[in-house]
Amino acid sequence: MYDCYFCTFLHNIYGGDIMSYCIYLRKSRKDLEAEQHGEGETLARHERALLSLAKKNNLIISNIYREVVSGETIAARPVMQQLLREVEQNLWDGVLVMEVERLARGDTIDQGVVQRAFQYSNTLIITPSKTYDPANEFDEEYFEFGLFMSRREYKTIKRRMQNGRYAAISEGKWPYNSAPYGFRRVKLEKEKGWTLAFDENEAPVVRLIFSMFTGPERVGIRSITRTLNSYGTKPRNSKLWSESTVRGILSNVVYDQCVKIGERKVVRTVENGVLTTTRPRTSDYTIVSGRHPRLIDHDVFAEAQSYLGCGSPKPSGSSIIKNPLAGIIVCSECKKKMIRRPPSGTASRVPYDLMLCSTYDCPTIGSPLDLVEREVYNALSDWVEGYRLSGQMPSKSLIPEKEVLLESAQQTLDQLLRQKGTMYDLLEQGVYSTEVFLERSDSLQNRISEAESNVAQLKLELDKERQREANIEQFLPACEDLLSCYWDLSIPERNRLLKLLIESIEYKKLTKNKRGHLNEPNFELTIKPRIPRK
Repeated sequence: MYDCYFCTFLHNIYGGDIMSYCIYLRKSRKDLEAEQHGEGETLARHERALLSLAKKNNLIISNIYREVVSGETIAARPVMQQLLREVEQNLWDGVLVMEVERLARGDTIDQGVVQRAFQYSNTLIITPSKTYDPANEFDEEYFEFGLFMSRREYKTIKRRMQNGRYAAISEGKWPYNSAPYGFRRVKLEKEKGWTLAFDENEAPVVRLIFSMFTGPERVGIRSITRTLNSYGTKPRNSKLWSESTVRGILSNVVYDQCVKIGERKVVRTVENGVLTTTRPRTSDYTIVSGRHPRLIDHDVFAEAQSYLGCGSPKPSGSSIIKNPLAGIIVCSECKKKMIRRPPSGTASRVPYDLMLCSTYDCPTIGSPLDLVEREVYNALSDWVEGYRLSGQMPSKSLIPEKEVLLESAQQTLDQLLRQKGTMYDLLEQGVYSTEVFLERSDSLQNRISEAESNVAQLKLELDKERQREANIEQFLPACEDLLSCYWDLSIPERNRLLKLLIESIEYKKLTKNKRGHLNEPNFELTIKPRIPRK
């Protein structure tokens, strides 16, 4: 929005009684598509057209209003709100706009607000094709009809775009304009639509986030955030990592080779006559398998989801753990941690410890705790024996990801050092004065010190990872030592040592035992040991 100097000059010549007009500019969806096809900047073209129209009709333009934000309602368009206030105050004799639809394309309430403002103030609406006089009955009807049709057109376009997004989702395509962190958007060959491909610089960071959040040495989201910031890596839209950004990456199904839509639909409510728009999370959404490559192994992603939002308060120091599988065993159906129900002397309760799922309406059937513990022991023994006989241990190295981060940090440091040499050349050539050289040299030295610190930290992490892989061979003897004395340990000791060796145990039982066969293990256990994955 700015003053037209030529029009101000005319206003000074002709005096204050001269009629004043303004221009209102706003982009539409068609304009955005035209810009993508190289047809130039929309607002500039419209401004030239309307100024030409004003010159042709000898109109004095005092202000030009540009709506640079996109909004469906008047409440989301601050420039339009200001224009309406000025129209209601009779500050303008007319408003020039490319189409009447540019003024209001929201619901009938917004259209009524615009119509009343122009009608009661007798403000003209001037377009290249027609001039609307709200005081004229026929122009009023034409204006109302134009706003009504623009609303119908807007709803049709919006519905088609939404249907197009859902159609793309059903085919596994990526329907959004921007790619998530770790990916870049690529055009599909020989067909419409887009998909995702790995971003060489961001993908290792995503893998590192998941590897830190899962596994035997897992850490919390706050620790991950601090580590990433200490490395000098940056998210796309900010300078530093935040806990919400890391949590969003850990919960994003796109890394599990899926595409999701409809999780946060727009909900509109009216409170005290004010329209409020919210986007609450809902379980009613669509999720399909995507056509993009998998960035994170499914088991790793599933483990991360089991940790997100599922933490429970730790027992106080005075509490004694009475369940050797506490915090380890989870239900196969609802993925929640199972609990121990102690025995009871009443006739309606079983007289022994029972391992069960506490989730309401979950179909999982409980079993005696000692029976489940015995099967865990047997399964762990069989697992250790199998790996001891085969002589192979599963392993997944994180060294490549850390080496990529180290290489990137080293490149940043080398680039800064080259800039330092260039600064001396510019000083010798007289391009930089001594004061400018000292100022920029001080700033560059701080950046070099920070880059050197990042390189040193990454080297330390890389050495730690190599040492961790060297310790993998000690895992099997630790399992054998635990099994050899397991039944001689106290329940808290069993629980503590099992947590050191086992990530989780998935329990599945959907059929009750037959009468007289209570001690038969009619359930399935899936044990995930704390060994790096393949």
